[in-house]
Amino acid sequence: MLKRPVYLLCYLVIYFNSYSQINLIPNPSFEDTVGACFVQMNINNAKFWYKAKATPDLYNECANFFSGNPYPNAASIPQNCYGYQTPHLGESYAGIGLYSLNYLPDSVKIANELAGVKLREPLKFNQCYYGEFYLSLGNINMITLNTIGMLFTQNTYTLHPDSFNNLVSPQIQWDTTQYFTDTLNWIKVSGTFIAQGGEEYLTIGNFKDGAHVKKKFISTGFVTPCGISNPNSGVYVFIDDIALYEIPSPQLSFNSITMCPDADSLLLGDTARIQTSYQWFANGGLIATTSSITVKPDQTTTYVLQTTQCNTSTQTVVVTYSSNCEPVVVVEPIIPNVFTPNNDSINDVWRFNLGKGNTLKSLSIYNRWGNDLTPSFYQLEHSKATTVLWDGRTTSGEQTPGGVYFYMLQYVDANGEEHRKNGYITLIR
Repeated sequence: MLKRPVYLLCYLVIYFNSYSQINLIPNPSFEDTVGACFVQMNINNAKFWYKAKATPDLYNECANFFSGNPYPNAASIPQNCYGYQTPHLGESYAGIGLYSLNYLPDSVKIANELAGVKLREPLKFNQCYYGEFYLSLGNINMITLNTIGMLFTQNTYTLHPDSFNNLVSPQIQWDTTQYFTDTLNWIKVSGTFIAQGGEEYLTIGNFKDGAHVKKKFISTGFVTPCGISNPNSGVYVFIDDIALYEIPSPQLSFNSITMCPDADSLLLGDTARIQTSYQWFANGGLIATTSSITVKPDQTTTYVLQTTQCNTSTQTVVVTYSSNCEPVVVVEPIIPNVFTPNNDSINDVWRFNLGKGNTLKSLSIYNRWGNDLTPSFYQLEHSKATTVLWDGRTTSGEQTPGGVYFYMLQYVDANGEEHRKNGYITLIR
């Protein structure tokens, strides 16, 4: 094993895909609207969103100034037909009826609303995700309940008015031991789950009928400006700022390292990630609960990183302490700039060795129009290659004409440092 005297690099890397930083919910705060502003707006006026059941509402500050209608009105902010609330984010939010006694005195056959949206991309099999949205109880309510959730499905989830499927279990669910009672603040509803794979749609709302929810009477002094009949028989909430993030599992890039007495401290770990807890152990003893640690052991030590997301996993790296360390000599590759693929068995291939201890990370070859001619062999999955060669053919196997070509080379040296080289190749036929 090659022994390295300097360890400034982080050898324990938890891979975090760049897509995990992207909110998979399009138009998450209902800011992007379709068409002109109306006094009476439904969820379909928010781009990408649709009514999965009945008619969820949309509120936007633009409705405050709708010509010919007084403020407050049905879709105005902060005061509207169902309450008084400023947006959690931006200038807009949605409203959903979770419970309505349309069949008095039968409290089982209730009416409700569901709001749906298609995700930016399908969810991945066995991948951990974190979702959240913000909830505020409308001021108009004299009863409240305990059920709202985020349901992720492969196909659109829609129900006819007054129908229910009480077997549905949303992946992210409000704590059903509690009731919604806060009309002043936005309360976060959140959770993690493991995707089955292929889920493309989110539906938000109450998925249970009156027999499967808990109700509670509350008091209110709110007087609706909209003349809603029998307003106290329902439960109405505002929702805003919906999010869904992928939480990739941690992966070790290395599981063993040799450390020398004169080496610098070693950084192990990664930056902190959402909804992830960390525990570091050294030879079995807990030493830290941060995402990364700096160590300089004077004996061989086994470090274990235990992370908890949707479930708990462990990653291990053994740091071997050795006084017998050899210096590493970094060799720069010598790259030829002319070859003649004319089948005379002389210089028919552009070929060079990366040098001792160097490994290929990527190689791209372009013609003068900027077209990528890189053979498929040199993709990132072949990053352990130490020799580079090109026979002058395109990615589809066709011969390229004589001329000048441009290459971009990335490689990692024996110390783990990354290098980039750009240059020209002259191809003569």
